[in-house]
Amino acid sequence: MKIKDIKGLKYPDEYFIKYFFKNSFSSKENLLFAEFGCGNGNNLTLAYEYGFEVLGVDINESAIEDANYNFNKIKTDTKFEFYLCEMIDFAKENKDLQIDVLLLPNVINYIKKEQLLEFFNIMLLNNNIKKEASFFIRCRELKDFRFGIGENLGENTYLMPKDYDITSEASCINKFYSEYELIEMLKKSLNLKEYFVFHNEFQNLQKNNTLVFNADIILWGVIN
Repeated sequence: MKIKDIKGLKYPDEYFIKYFFKNSFSSKENLLFAEFGCGNGNNLTLAYEYGFEVLGVDINESAIEDANYNFNKIKTDTKFEFYLCEMIDFAKENKDLQIDVLLLPNVINYIKKEQLLEFFNIMLLNNNIKKEASFFIRCRELKDFRFGIGENLGENTYLMPKDYDITSEASCINKFYSEYELIEMLKKSLNLKEYFVFHNEFQNLQKNNTLVFNADIILWGVIN
């Protein structure tokens, strides 16, 4: 499949690529990668191309359609599955998945902290995460340009205005984390250990050539 024929994002998150190779997944086998907020499967494609089973969940119908289209073009005997649903609903409806690699790239921004903690709790109760699973998460930090935009819901969480048009996030929740808050939350809820933290600050062009400043925290480690 040529790059120009891929529907949606054309390549994986740059930090997911680092995570994948720094953790030597390229020389491992028989692992299940699960990504929540999987979009068109651009991250999972890397794992799938190395022979791993993949599972993706997203609430965007067109993204799931693109993911199935893209993966059917590169289909092998290895299993892939994409689900159109809320991540908490997926956690409730599935048991004993025994996920080896859990991916949460830029999805926890769009739910409240209490919803995320509920998701973690259900995933553990339903035995969906394997012991000593590998974990990758990316989220926005307080320096991101979106911080403070919209209705303040508390705990560094904002509801974007209905008419917001700089990005395609009108009416979306935006929750921002400090490094300390993120790490302490993950230690308490997922028994995070052996972790590495990165900060990525960069500028980007949005609608009408608006120059914006993005700030993300990336963390990977071992959980459960």
